[in-house]
Amino acid sequence: DEPKVWFTSMKSLAEVLSDDNRALLRVMEETRPASISVLARTTGRKPGNLSRTLKTMSRYGIVDLKRERNLVRPIARVTEFKILA
Repeated sequence: DEPKVWFTSMKSLAEVLSDDNRALLRVMEETRPASISVLARTTGRKPGNLSRTLKTMSRYGIVDLKRERNLVRPIARVTEFKILA
């Protein structure tokens, strides 16, 4: 039942699962932000860059982006990783 994520290279894996991005997932799990802008304020990240990061993570199935009214609520689907190479 564990989700499986496939990366085309170790470089793309390192970019998506960087220390900063794994910390971001933990903050999302702990605070359950109501929107990307709330998460940006919580983490000190710029909303535009944060949005791009979340969209990339969403494409890999690591994050869900739930549209609610006129906001997008980011939800961490995965916060722990086992890497097999």
